[in-house]
Amino acid sequence: MELIYNIKDITAADISISGGKGASLSKTIQALPVPDGLILSCEAYKQFISPLLPQITAFLAQYAGHEQDASNEIRQLLLDAPLPEHLMHLLAERLHKNQLTHVPLAVRSSGTLEDMPGAAFAGQHDTILGVRSLDALQNAIRQCYASLWHTHVMLYRQHLHLPHHLVSMAVVLQRMVDVRENEAAGVAFSIDPVRGHLSSILINSAFGLGETVVGGEEPVDEYQVDRSSMQICHQEIADKQRAIVMTAESTDIVQLSQSAKTQSSLTAQQCQAVAELAVRAEQYFDFPQDIEWAFHDNQLWLLQSRNVTQIAPVWTREESAERFPNPITPLTWDMCEAGFHASLNYSLNLMGLPSFNGKWFTMKDYYIYGNQNAVTLYHNRLPTSMMSDLPTLLSSLPEIARKFAWVQELPITWMRDLDTYLIGIGALNHEPLQEKKLSELWDYIQRINKLGSDYFLPNIAISLTQRSLYAALIALLKMFHKGDEQLAHKTLDSLIAMSDTKTGQVNQELWALSRLVRQKPCLFALLKQFEPNTIMQILQSEYPDFFAKLTTFLVNHGHREMDFDAYHPTWLDAPHIVLTQISAMSDIENDEKNDSGLSKKIEQSKIEFDVISKSPEELRYFMQELIRLARVYTALDDLEHYQTTRLALPMRRGLHALGERLVIRGVLDAPSDIYFAKEQQLADAIQQESTPAFSELRQHVYTNKAAYLEAKATAPQWIYGETSEEIDDNSTILKGLAGSAGVIEGEVFLVHGAEDFSLFPQGAILVARTTNPAWTALFYRASGIITESGGPLSHGAVTARELSLPAVMGIRRVMNTLQNGQRVRVDGQKGVVELL
Repeated sequence: MELIYNIKDITAADISISGGKGASLSKTIQALPVPDGLILSCEAYKQFISPLLPQITAFLAQYAGHEQDASNEIRQLLLDAPLPEHLMHLLAERLHKNQLTHVPLAVRSSGTLEDMPGAAFAGQHDTILGVRSLDALQNAIRQCYASLWHTHVMLYRQHLHLPHHLVSMAVVLQRMVDVRENEAAGVAFSIDPVRGHLSSILINSAFGLGETVVGGEEPVDEYQVDRSSMQICHQEIADKQRAIVMTAESTDIVQLSQSAKTQSSLTAQQCQAVAELAVRAEQYFDFPQDIEWAFHDNQLWLLQSRNVTQIAPVWTREESAERFPNPITPLTWDMCEAGFHASLNYSLNLMGLPSFNGKWFTMKDYYIYGNQNAVTLYHNRLPTSMMSDLPTLLSSLPEIARKFAWVQELPITWMRDLDTYLIGIGALNHEPLQEKKLSELWDYIQRINKLGSDYFLPNIAISLTQRSLYAALIALLKMFHKGDEQLAHKTLDSLIAMSDTKTGQVNQELWALSRLVRQKPCLFALLKQFEPNTIMQILQSEYPDFFAKLTTFLVNHGHREMDFDAYHPTWLDAPHIVLTQISAMSDIENDEKNDSGLSKKIEQSKIEFDVISKSPEELRYFMQELIRLARVYTALDDLEHYQTTRLALPMRRGLHALGERLVIRGVLDAPSDIYFAKEQQLADAIQQESTPAFSELRQHVYTNKAAYLEAKATAPQWIYGETSEEIDDNSTILKGLAGSAGVIEGEVFLVHGAEDFSLFPQGAILVARTTNPAWTALFYRASGIITESGGPLSHGAVTARELSLPAVMGIRRVMNTLQNGQRVRVDGQKGVVELL
């Protein structure tokens, strides 16, 4: 690594060399109007700080817990230390070579931790403006280095559990844009993150240097620009008092004239130019951008560009209703939420996308809602623009291979790391709990959660990649089918429908058990009406062969859940649910639905051969690999969910043991009531282990339980906070998403949960909020599928395609619209349901 880089050197577009800000500028200047300059690399900081590290370490130890004192000592140490002589000599040479001597420079800190997931160091480090002489430059560089040790920065690192010794910094020396008091500078967002509007650009502007806007201490003009027309749709002109401008020595604050105070700092044409620059930055970085800009002599400059990673949320059930159809108990959500968001950012970074610093999911009134703005922000970020036409695609193949090599590697590394997780699950399942104290049981539960969080880190990337692969295939197939989107989707369904999944394997085993039941009329009759508490004992004594096979099935797959919430039993906890499914399957007299798999696979192979053979020769391997990966990720997405649910067994075991202890102490009425505690309140009570703490916990638990039961009896708002939703009660057409092709007419039956399985009539159209793999037996009895949530990649849609059942997904509030026995026509290709 060199000590000094030119900003234009693309080598410097590396955070480990130039820090977050410097790397971004080096990349930006390749395509956008960025002022020139130099970057002192992280190696320069390393050479400066190395001799001082023993003293810094001593200060950290001496003032442990007293960050203000440690910060004062360390910062003074750095401000007093001279920069290495050879660095200053080299810097003088480079300034002269690049015509930057005695030119006013902006000296900007550029930390290496700025873009870490969950970190937000922007604005935490120093920027010094209008630096001209070499001596002043040396002081400014040391001030930037010292800003790594501001008290608030040290505390923020500690909050994020980032070791102080890992910090490093580059420094950007950038030619300043000499914005005068009658010219404007400011910031712009290519979307409006404040109001959550993705269709408008937000601009803040003021006269003079942009520090007036960035500092946030002065009134500024605000403009909202429509992205489609690039016209101002709203503006607020502030009463501006002052402007910051450059002087011969540094910068100064000047008073604006009376007329300028209420004058718009941008003309309509300038506003459009800034808006267009923000969109150009977004297109270049392939993500919405937050830019700093400035005008001078009618030239518009881009000073900085960074990803927008926070946006005002719009909480909806759009993304959450499929996975979380029912209310969630507080403890389950608390123990999942942090792991989910850690996985989200890990997965986004793996995919080359920036971290999201807000919440993707949250709990509202015990239902889980998704941040629809965040979903839209990140949705489909695969550059399908590369697939707009054949010449573009062919020329982009090397870039696609380079940028997305991880797509081929992820399934391999995930399978490799799976062993560690499964071994950990096995050990936790066999760890004795009887003699453990409350604190030891809580530690056991935390270890389960840690194991699950570590395992789950890359799992969201699997789901997101599956979606992106499908989008890429659709883009290609549309190209081959001359823009016919319906035909492209139909071809995709044919190519993917018969992917070998773990759920498919489990269904085959359930089917085999149902064939055994059909061979025994007495067993067939027994399973039509049985007592859940005694059925296993009866089976063991009267049907030992069937009982043995059922037991093997439960040992292998008993961790499967009926609901995401660990509060609800697994198959192993409630085998009667599995028996109800087997009984439902045993009603089917022939193997028609099950034996059609071979013919479908043959047909799938023919379609794949046809697609590949009609592709240009130089594209055939790419097309074949894309189809292969789409199938791999379809199976992998199903497998990761299957393996994730293994956590339920040790977690339910540990929480049951803890709940039993709290029942004995009079804190809980039943062990399962522990799920109504919030994680922190439960942890605090266990740590204090006092009568007042347990009394407070009991009140907390049963207040939550009452609210949960109330939520369970209430349909959730689709968009949280909107009390009324526009639903046309007179319409005979319900619109959703195409899930599985085909048309069927029949009577509907609404299934709310496992309690309705045994009541489901043969040949009815299944209507549900959502389905999961535990519901698959019902598909064998159904003639069509309608769900309130989900889309073409949901469990319901995938299973429906495998069984050739027409399916329409994502019809909002369909459970409130339809009634049992109502006749409808389901058109799975058009994604509509007609009321008859």
